[in-house]
Amino acid sequence: MYTQLFWGRFRALFTLVLLIMVSGTSTAALDNKGLDFILAFNPNFSPPEIELHLTGETATSVTINYPVNLPTFETTVEIVPGNVTIVTLPADTAQGWIANTVSNNAVRAFAGNEFVVYLVNRAPATSDAALALPIDTMNTEYLVTDYNPVGLLGSQFTVYAAFDNTTVTITPTTALVGRAAGVPFDIVLNQGEGYHARGASTSITNTLTGTEVISDRPIGLVNGNGCTQVPIGTQACDHIFEVAQPVQSWGVSALAGDLPNRFGSIYRILASEDATTVLQDNAAIGVINRGEFIETPILPGDHLFSADKPIYVTQFMTGINSSGAELGDPAMGNMTPSEQYLSDYTFSTVGNSQFVENYVTIVAEDSDTATLTLDGSIIGTEYFSPISGSGFSIARLFLESGTHTTSSFGVHGITVEGYDYADSYIYPGGALFQFINPMGDANAPICEGLVTAGPPPSFSGSGEDSRPTEDVNGNGILDDDEDLNGNENIDVDTGIFFIELMLGASNLALVVDSFVPGDGVVNYAVTLVDPNVAGVGTVIVTDGAGNACEQPIELNAATEPKVCDADIDGNVDRDDIGLIFAARNQSASGPDDPMDSDGDGVITVLDGRLCSQQCTLEGCAAE
Repeated sequence: MYTQLFWGRFRALFTLVLLIMVSGTSTAALDNKGLDFILAFNPNFSPPEIELHLTGETATSVTINYPVNLPTFETTVEIVPGNVTIVTLPADTAQGWIANTVSNNAVRAFAGNEFVVYLVNRAPATSDAALALPIDTMNTEYLVTDYNPVGLLGSQFTVYAAFDNTTVTITPTTALVGRAAGVPFDIVLNQGEGYHARGASTSITNTLTGTEVISDRPIGLVNGNGCTQVPIGTQACDHIFEVAQPVQSWGVSALAGDLPNRFGSIYRILASEDATTVLQDNAAIGVINRGEFIETPILPGDHLFSADKPIYVTQFMTGINSSGAELGDPAMGNMTPSEQYLSDYTFSTVGNSQFVENYVTIVAEDSDTATLTLDGSIIGTEYFSPISGSGFSIARLFLESGTHTTSSFGVHGITVEGYDYADSYIYPGGALFQFINPMGDANAPICEGLVTAGPPPSFSGSGEDSRPTEDVNGNGILDDDEDLNGNENIDVDTGIFFIELMLGASNLALVVDSFVPGDGVVNYAVTLVDPNVAGVGTVIVTDGAGNACEQPIELNAATEPKVCDADIDGNVDRDDIGLIFAARNQSASGPDDPMDSDGDGVITVLDGRLCSQQCTLEGCAAE
């Protein structure tokens, strides 16, 4: 049994206390469920209804503030498991952003138990939805994804901060309003503030895909288009958006398939590193550098996209006038890396009666197709089709409006889609967001500490991740003497993000000093819950790239008596030496002498303590 006293994984703002009694735990998984969210919406070309759709596995009260600082809108709503709670926000949540301007225009939602948030930017014939990410999944590196703009607000993104004094460096692929293409610029954000960027031109060639957004503290990013056509030239124009996923969470494969009511989708595959070889269904389709992308034609069928380096895949729903389309219109959906699939999801449809059809697309391991459940009932293998060469199969299932669950023995991924005439949405229903891509920071943190004798004993420790950039001269390339670890990347430490007790710890309490993710050094203490009982466990310190170091800790652990402690006083000292030599000068009284443990006729044991060469190892000679 264990008790955790904390305000979510938002441990950076407050002291974290984990009390672990009999058997311990690590903290909750980095997934889309969370206790604290900061959120942003992009403007829609048509005045929208802006909504948060809230659900969860546990009853809880969610408080929503808009804007984060000095809110003018505040409400608290109840989450009831199995239901969706909808909160309508002021229109300025989306429409209040001004291009090339920092604004206090983000939303905060927080609760005492974990919950799930979906963002809905809804207007007749121009809706889309996105999966919200909690603060603990935010990170410091993003690459923008959108589609080609078509007038009416163009391509756009909004970057927002979870912590004060966050410096963000943006390098746009094409010109932004007030900013030149290819020229990095810095902005400084406080918690809850955001910077809204918009393409300076609405020309169809002015996509912002690949724009680099890097920060020194965790940030969030929402990206998309004020209006676009998919593909260009196909009526009609639609607002699309998604919450971007940090590069640190990208994987090397993604599975995708035909959408309901469609004959094929367009995909963009974006690279996080130079010289990335991209494959479609295990056949190479191109080599691209960081920030570059491959766009497929309208591609029917189900597919495996993979690469030799981390990639991100976005699916674009085609317009209603494209070949084979029924209902719906442009929408964009993130394709979760298969490395980040979960075993269980709680998710919901959106829009109530606005969408006449809702579906879930499930990508499951082949071995799970006979047992995977939707809302507690087995789906059945007949609904799944294999994705060639992947080990996974895909199913597309009609949904009633409301909250749903899926569950599998292995892992699976889901997207949720909704359709009406010339209106649609698509978003991933959930995912892990573990830091599995350490690009740019190949160095693990350093764990250090020492035990204080007490009583009771305690452990004082620290995690450090503060090595400066390898690019010492700042010329943007690795010179001969700068690549210290030989990996051909410019590495710079991302700082400490998490300090946790690993699963299996017992009778230990962890107290972490207040810090902000990205700090170079963080101190902590480990104490005994019950000072009369041994405590054993391991502290793991993780940086922003997912690198970790481990610190084993034993307090009050039982120790074997030293073999040369002849007088059993807990010390090996001069008194023991005298007794040992006295013993060595004695002969056994007979073959059954209990002091002659090895039967060699010489007493080499005093009170059960072997006197041998081990004595020198224990320090007899030092006294």
